[in-house]
Amino acid sequence: MDIEPPAALVGAYAALPSARADRERFYEGLADRGIADGLEIPYRDDLGDDTDWLAAQVRGRFTRSVVTLIPGTMARVCASGTFGLASADPDGRQAALGFLREARTAAEELNQLTGEQSVSVLHIHTAPSTTAVAEMFARSLDEITASGPAAGAWSTRLVLEHCDAYAPGVAGEKRFLPLEAEIPLARESGIGIAVNWGRSAIEAQDPGRPLAQITRLASEGLLEGVMFSGAGPAANAYGGPWADAHLPLAEDEPTSLMDADEVRRCLRAAEGALSYAGAKIQVPGDATVDERLTMVGRVMRLLPARAGRF
Repeated sequence: MDIEPPAALVGAYAALPSARADRERFYEGLADRGIADGLEIPYRDDLGDDTDWLAAQVRGRFTRSVVTLIPGTMARVCASGTFGLASADPDGRQAALGFLREARTAAEELNQLTGEQSVSVLHIHTAPSTTAVAEMFARSLDEITASGPAAGAWSTRLVLEHCDAYAPGVAGEKRFLPLEAEIPLARESGIGIAVNWGRSAIEAQDPGRPLAQITRLASEGLLEGVMFSGAGPAANAYGGPWADAHLPLAEDEPTSLMDADEVRRCLRAAEGALSYAGAKIQVPGDATVDERLTMVGRVMRLLPARAGRF
């Protein structure tokens, strides 16, 4: 487990404005105001922006960032139904292994462009939805361990991000393996597990589930990170009931069950066990750059290392 102070990450893509100039101001504000020292960067087919431009936004500002494969994973799961590292379908599993290698190579290239450890972690997942098989995920992890880049070694490590588990009576969103199945897989392969507050709440439609999972993972020495995205039982401007819509704090979105006290409880349970923690929230589409930074900052200032800094 990383012994450095936990990185403060922002899943900026959920709150980014559309205009490039505004995006640049947003990244600048995250760094200059001390809101974040790392990002959660989405990977669908690539890193989403012109790589040179992205490197310019990251360089000198954001290190120990995370690349999440969930956008590309879900796009492929929706297209085929068999895509995933835990797929019993050989073609679907091999496609997921190839996708992971592409994403990891892109992260390495970003690090080379910045000349820094801009990305330290890749989030992987126990896809596909409803049909994931633990043994297949274990096989994928073995194959990942046995393979490597063309030269040298990867500068990034893998972390299993827990998403809402498949339960026949719950609609869910990702519907991957339950935490009870993921824990032995992570332990045997020597990787940590990250929790997203909203996705854990969605799986049981229970706002107490994230704290319970964080507490368990911390006690077992497997907790790597916590990202705070809200969720709730009522439709709102960001999505439907119990959607994985990255709701803000209850202060900014009344239907969100993630309030400041709940964030603090989770952070206390995770204290001393984390490599990173942060926020990934949506904001109103017409919000100004300053309003976006303020809403993200309301979550981030709850992190002990950020308190009083902005």
